[in-house]
Amino acid sequence: MQAGPPPASPPPVVAQPSTVKGASATMTVAASDLRLVLTKARRAESAMVRHQVFLRYDVDRKVPDGVDQRAVQCGWRLRAYLQRSICFSSMTGLLGCTDPISEELPTGESGAADPGQDPATSACDLNFAPAREARDRVADAVKADAQARFDEDYALNVKPQLLASGVKITRPKS
Repeated sequence: MQAGPPPASPPPVVAQPSTVKGASATMTVAASDLRLVLTKARRAESAMVRHQVFLRYDVDRKVPDGVDQRAVQCGWRLRAYLQRSICFSSMTGLLGCTDPISEELPTGESGAADPGQDPATSACDLNFAPAREARDRVADAVKADAQARFDEDYALNVKPQLLASGVKITRPKS
């Protein structure tokens, strides 16, 4: 019996804007599934290393303590994360994955800008232009080196863990 294809990587999760504290979203920037065959004592099993880079994106109003409401600014904070999990397929076709491990990447950005003439009515949300532009810059930066990050994480974290268990690692023939 042949196992079916593994489920697709989870879709990006986007949180809805909040009216009180601002808005938050999480978006997947890049993803990769590396298929492997693990062999030990003439037994083989299929494995897959799932990687993704995602952004955590927060936008909210910033009012310094003791300052007039007219001094309010729209602030944003972007943080990039690398996430990995290892999945194994059984001969019955069942797929089980380790809990995802996420590590914050050094790529990120924070900032604030004047939201416009009337802070009470100006939108300080995920569509605030300076924040959106910052999000696009950070997304482009992490997307550009995502595969290199996936390869480095595999070499430094995943491969040594698998080899320590005594398996031989090969790539499946296409």
